[in-house]
Amino acid sequence: MKRLNIISIFAACVLALPVAADSYRGVPGSSVKIAGTSTVHDWVVDSQLIGGSMELNGDLAKPGKVDAKAKALISVRSLKSGKKAMDDVMHAAMNETEHKRIEFNLKELISEGDMKFKATGDLTVSGVTKEVKFPVTMEKVDASAMNVKGELDTKMSDFGIKSPSPKIAGGMIKTGDEVKITFVWNTKKR
Repeated sequence: MKRLNIISIFAACVLALPVAADSYRGVPGSSVKIAGTSTVHDWVVDSQLIGGSMELNGDLAKPGKVDAKAKALISVRSLKSGKKAMDDVMHAAMNETEHKRIEFNLKELISEGDMKFKATGDLTVSGVTKEVKFPVTMEKVDASAMNVKGELDTKMSDFGIKSPSPKIAGGMIKTGDEVKITFVWNTKKR
């Protein structure tokens, strides 16, 4: 009889332990694009590098608040347009020499079911941090990989970035303030 009680107590203790969070890290194959406009043409810069990590705990398919932590990092220097002159103007406008990376820190993740979420967090660009909210979807690739996709409309001026005006063409080229950030963050379990 005592043996059964010890086993029952052990089983109850194990069931009472918190479920370990799934921990993921960013892996190659990710992509982030920043798209905007100018008086000459629309433009896009992109990077294939998103670093960082996230922890997810609980049932992601169940609607409601998700126990989650995430930090994503993008090197400003990794953002490229394919045109060196444009890259130089963009990096200078983002003050890349002082602020080498873009950083996102998740504050809250709300599941809407079907692996669709509303993310709230702090986005830091060019040394300025702002709270942002945007939709994301997650897709389990296999037992050890998860892709996170999302998009955010924002303004350069929200982060203290003056819209670049290249010196060519007598300064007649003006860049629009609004930008759209889209990303696919590929992650693998640690």
